[in-house]
Amino acid sequence: RGNNLIPGIRHNMELDFAYISGNTEIIKLNGSYRMDYVSNSHWYCFLIGEYDREFEKPNEVFSNKGFVHLRAARPIMPHIHIEGFMQKESNHFIDLKNRELAGIGVRFKLRDQLFLGTGIMNEIEVYEQNDEQNYIKSTNYINYSNQIMDKMTVQNIFYYQLKLESLDNYRLLWDGKLSIKGSDWLFLYVNCHYRYDMSDDINPNGSSYFEISNGLGFQF
Repeated sequence: RGNNLIPGIRHNMELDFAYISGNTEIIKLNGSYRMDYVSNSHWYCFLIGEYDREFEKPNEVFSNKGFVHLRAARPIMPHIHIEGFMQKESNHFIDLKNRELAGIGVRFKLRDQLFLGTGIMNEIEVYEQNDEQNYIKSTNYINYSNQIMDKMTVQNIFYYQLKLESLDNYRLLWDGKLSIKGSDWLFLYVNCHYRYDMSDDINPNGSSYFEISNGLGFQF
């Protein structure tokens, strides 16, 4: 979520495009959009959407994934916020046909730019080789950002999610981002994402997934 608490709407857009030509032609497209809204009554929300597609012409798909996440929150004490969230996701690379979740939680401000969140959610997942799975999960995260230099910011978010009916079945997620501000409306970014599943339903030995991307961002 953004740090700007001034009432109103802010938008961010990131775009990445690559074209590779040799014996074959490969096209990579990546785009994301984010909207932050702060109300005069102190509640706020943000909407994030991302889409990634890579394919070899004419129609061989290497990667086709995307997600949409909506989160709304309101402070109930100076350092405590309640929040609700929804998400929809698919990822061709890990055979995830559909993932939908909705939940509520509490967010604690431990110190400047350091936050701890905990909550509960209902998650539905459908993989290519598995039937639909529906679970109640505990979801927990640590969010920390640091402005290294005047125009450079690093943010890391670590998630720990586990099934309430099987506590040894858990998922670890890491989202890291390095942003370098070029002007009031343009910035460079590097994104990292890591996922680890300790899940008998997906892979008996667990499974991991890592990606890194970079590109240009626009703020308006």
